[in-house]
Amino acid sequence: MRPKFQSDTCYIPFEEGIYLRNNHGGLMLKGKSLYGLLQHLIPILDGGASVEEIIDGLNADQQQMIINLIDKLSAHRFLRDTELDQPLSVPLSERDAYAPDLAFIASFQENAARSLMHFLGQRLLLIGSGLCFSALVDASLQRGIRYIGVSATAPTMRHPKRAPGQTVREVDALPWDDEAALQHLIQDFDAVLYVSDQPMLARARLLNRLCRNQQRVLMQALVIDNHAWIGPLVHPAAKGCWECAWRRLQSNLIALADRLPRYAFDVQPPDPVEQPCVTTTAAGLIANRLLFELFRYCTRIGDAQEDIQITDLDLATFQSQSHAFLPHPLCQAEQAPFASTAPQFLERLRSIQGRPAIDAEEFFSSIMPCTDGPLGLFTLTSAEDFVQMPLPVFQVNVSNPMLLERPREPLTITAADLDATTAGLRASQTACERYLAEIVDRRRLLTSEQACQQAEPMIAPEHFIDPASPAQADGLWTWTFNLYSDRACLVPASQVFYTLYQRESEDVLPHGISSSMDWNEAVCHALLDWCHHLTVEQLAASAQPCPRVDLAHTPLSATGAHLVRLLEIAGSLPEIYDVTGTLEIPTFAFCVDDRVIAYNTHCEAAQALQMGMQQVLQHYQSIQCQQPDYAITPPVDLSPSLRGEQFSIPDYPCPDGWPDRLTWLVQQLWSHDLCACVVPLDHDPGLAEIFPFVVRVLLSRSEV
Repeated sequence: MRPKFQSDTCYIPFEEGIYLRNNHGGLMLKGKSLYGLLQHLIPILDGGASVEEIIDGLNADQQQMIINLIDKLSAHRFLRDTELDQPLSVPLSERDAYAPDLAFIASFQENAARSLMHFLGQRLLLIGSGLCFSALVDASLQRGIRYIGVSATAPTMRHPKRAPGQTVREVDALPWDDEAALQHLIQDFDAVLYVSDQPMLARARLLNRLCRNQQRVLMQALVIDNHAWIGPLVHPAAKGCWECAWRRLQSNLIALADRLPRYAFDVQPPDPVEQPCVTTTAAGLIANRLLFELFRYCTRIGDAQEDIQITDLDLATFQSQSHAFLPHPLCQAEQAPFASTAPQFLERLRSIQGRPAIDAEEFFSSIMPCTDGPLGLFTLTSAEDFVQMPLPVFQVNVSNPMLLERPREPLTITAADLDATTAGLRASQTACERYLAEIVDRRRLLTSEQACQQAEPMIAPEHFIDPASPAQADGLWTWTFNLYSDRACLVPASQVFYTLYQRESEDVLPHGISSSMDWNEAVCHALLDWCHHLTVEQLAASAQPCPRVDLAHTPLSATGAHLVRLLEIAGSLPEIYDVTGTLEIPTFAFCVDDRVIAYNTHCEAAQALQMGMQQVLQHYQSIQCQQPDYAITPPVDLSPSLRGEQFSIPDYPCPDGWPDRLTWLVQQLWSHDLCACVVPLDHDPGLAEIFPFVVRVLLSRSEV
């Protein structure tokens, strides 16, 4: 080994050793003599001497100390072995000019010269207008790019100066209306850089799709509302593209009536009144950022090959922030999904069923990449304005993935629980449910013709309990899994995806949508939601008074007993009525001030009581603190004639584990001529991979 100290490394002494820092990170080494030793070694660590030559003449202890230090520095990339360097491919006349570039690349990886020449040899097509475009052309020439094609959409570019060996090809006005001709032009180049002072989003979307199809590198920058949106760098291996990023950005827009027209994919004509806010300085920043991202990709610096981000540059302050994003399932530039067959659907279902349960810590760490600012699926909000006692409150904003089909502002989900972690878990789970229940990719659905060709059963809309719509949405069908027969069947897609309804988005989700950290528990919660709905619905026709629950003698969980004490202190202990119906799934009504605050259903009576009392406490806290964000919406009231005077102690046996409970619930419904089918809500594969246990359960009459 011929070690060379990396030129990007700085080091400082501290009381017990030294601290080193470079482009890869930091390292702290203990040893009071290390600083002096390193100062002595650095002039020798120039790549000209081998380790054996460096330690020659020293005693064994000194030799071992230096070998250990070299090994440690090499392992943390503060040294590199010049024996592995390839012969310089940079022309001798240009080596001094490119010395800083070579040193910078060498701090990240070997073969710096070859990587630099790969970047300089890129055939660039530069497209744009205004100051940004002029700055981009100048910056490309100054960086030494060998071959540049330029196409200005407006006569704003001065004639560029070029160095010897550089070729500048002026391309005629691009044929934006002739996609085939534009595609043919792009094939002559390795990378396309597009920059505009005006938000020409239709052109940006077209370039993205063509470059994605042709496996070309693409980097774009557009200016909207005094912000420059730079990137992402789209390359053949990228998971996501510019349209994915822009759809994510659109999904989080607020004040849609004002902002959406400026962020839509339509061509934005230049405003003759409003002048572009781009200055010469800003144009230079934007142009150099575009080139630097291409430089990182071509020279394999850092994570440029893996990371795909879009950068928001505030043109008023010049502060920038980069945002990661997940691929958007409705992006038209990505590979189109297809409708699955019954075996493919069952294989996917079995894969989800076989996945291990997720714990809270794993869930939070996995979901964090989905909360990245203006491009996230979700946005975490501050809870400082909420009273956090006795119930901590957590809030999440949910983006609108179907914005172009159903415009609406982002939703806000608020949850409260006895501890902050559980409140955050509940809010995040509900946010995932709302998001995945709303998004639907029509390309994954079967047409009526395709459905009729399948061998599996088809269930018509009129056979469902609480049908979503009297008519099928566009004759589209989707697969579900019959929990009683263990067989795939086809149902109208509008029955599963409520965004296909011919009505506005609802504030409350349809019945049978639920999630959990485990597949069986998630399906059970969805079935319990149906049981809850059917039981409460039956109360209107009931004539038998419901007994009151004797809380003093009813076995409660430890949490339930704690809630009772809190409600007694607050003077808001509810009257509880056992309204369990013919399904025999424990259901209770919780009344405060002679009004039902909530109904709750669960396999275990103690758990149903605990959940209901927590809702009563949440109701009390929201009223006392005047915070309606997490107020409980009162359900249909319980008729006074159904409020019995007789006290009872609920006693409802049920299986222990969730798999057994699932079988029991399915049998209970079947015994009442009801059949349950389940479908995983996975039309956003990115989120479904992180949190696969979000389901929709449908009920149909068992004679179908």
